Amino acid sequence: MKFRKLNKADFKKFVNTTRFKTTIWYTLVFLLLECMFAVSVYFYLYSNSVDRLDLALKMQAQSILRIVSEKHVDLVNFEPDANYQTPEDLITDMLYDVFVLNKRNYFIQITQNKKIYYRTKNLKKNILKTPENDKIEISRSFDIEDFAIVEGDIRCYQLVDKGMKIIVAYPKEYISQALGSLIDIYVIVAPISLVISILGGAVISSKALSRIDAIIKKTEEITAQRLNEQIPGGEYGDEYGRLVNKMNEMIERIKTSVEFMNQFSVSAAHELKTPLTILRGEIEITLKSEKTPAEYIDVLKSNYEETIRLIKIIDNLFFVSKSDNKLIAPEKTVVSAKEFLSISVNSLRLIGQEKNIELVLHIEDDADLNVDTNLMKQAILNLIDNAVKYGYESKPVIIRGKKFQDNEYTISITNEGDGIPAASLEKIFDRFYRVESSRNRKTGGVGLGLSVVKSIMLLHNGSINVTSVEFGKTTFNIILPV
Repeated sequence: MKFRKLNKADFKKFVNTTRFKTTIWYTLVFLLLECMFAVSVYFYLYSNSVDRLDLALKMQAQSILRIVSEKHVDLVNFEPDANYQTPEDLITDMLYDVFVLNKRNYFIQITQNKKIYYRTKNLKKNILKTPENDKIEISRSFDIEDFAIVEGDIRCYQLVDKGMKIIVAYPKEYISQALGSLIDIYVIVAPISLVISILGGAVISSKALSRIDAIIKKTEEITAQRLNEQIPGGEYGDEYGRLVNKMNEMIERIKTSVEFMNQFSVSAAHELKTPLTILRGEIEITLKSEKTPAEYIDVLKSNYEETIRLIKIIDNLFFVSKSDNKLIAPEKTVVSAKEFLSISVNSLRLIGQEKNIELVLHIEDDADLNVDTNLMKQAILNLIDNAVKYGYESKPVIIRGKKFQDNEYTISITNEGDGIPAASLEKIFDRFYRVESSRNRKTGGVGLGLSVVKSIMLLHNGSINVTSVEFGKTTFNIILPV
């Protein structure tokens, strides 16, 4: 088996992976917890061992005091007899009858009136001294250090009662030896724990990130031609599940955008192709045979109309594209709603002359509007132009202006015509959407006018809606902030 040499770039890439970082963090946390546990166990065992030793020494001292008290031994006024030549012989005999002393470990010293009457033989000529800062002798535990007696610290319990002081001591070396064995065990276990923590971290990080690998693999398979596919794993309620759901939602948005762009491209190409085809056909026919001046003028007029229509389509496409990419910065000014509507409507009255449609303006309320006047005139022109195109002859178009609320102003444009089917009301503002293609072609509509109006409203933080009755009135409402 050949192993690929890990170069510096690959190593740096591996070190920067989440899997490596997760393993390191897991190892560090595991070792930190292990160290905290070991230290806690060490100090707990040390404290517990000292407490148990103190209790044993205290019980030993209390037993000695009880024996001496029960025998009514007077060490100060002791007189030798045939059995005991010294107080030490007497105490040794009493303690031997009751306790089996481990003279190698325990040290016992009995003092009365500051005179030492008894010491275990393992003390030899040494004395168990209380700390120098003990001005008042009381019953308590303490440590002393006397290398003449034993190496290391000695734990002592001092019992004071009616001038008698009994000190029972025991070397702490045995506690240190037990704890030293614990440290030796930990030194052996620590490397094993390190290896286990690294392997455990690697396994846990691999398991935890395996779903990420699956997400990455599936994401690489999704292209513009495969947007119908979904990333699996969204059924889980954890962080990965929420990530998958958000990514699937993003894919849906991208799919919608791509479908819209495809539809937009096809519709735009279709709308641009129609006037260009007309222009081409009329020019070809004109070039194939001679025409009278009047016929040439008719052809030029037709070409002019198609050219104007083509320019209008391109202008609307350009505006919609700029609006989508937020490239339009409205130049807003504060204007009077009454004055603005009066000027705008009066400039458009000629639109309805061909169908004998009158523009009727009713301004119920006035308000200050912060608008880009050129864009807003374009929106009103598109709505009035549609109202005239799709309205019945000799039926007026009503334009009203009034306050809808204290902070909103409504401009409504109403006509009478065939109306808009209920199924089309939600789609009427979509680009290139037309209710009746044949009729719209006749009137020159390409399905961009209302989309432009909607974009203008969004630029003004406003909105637009429509209500329509079949073979009755249709009303478009522009709502602007005051």
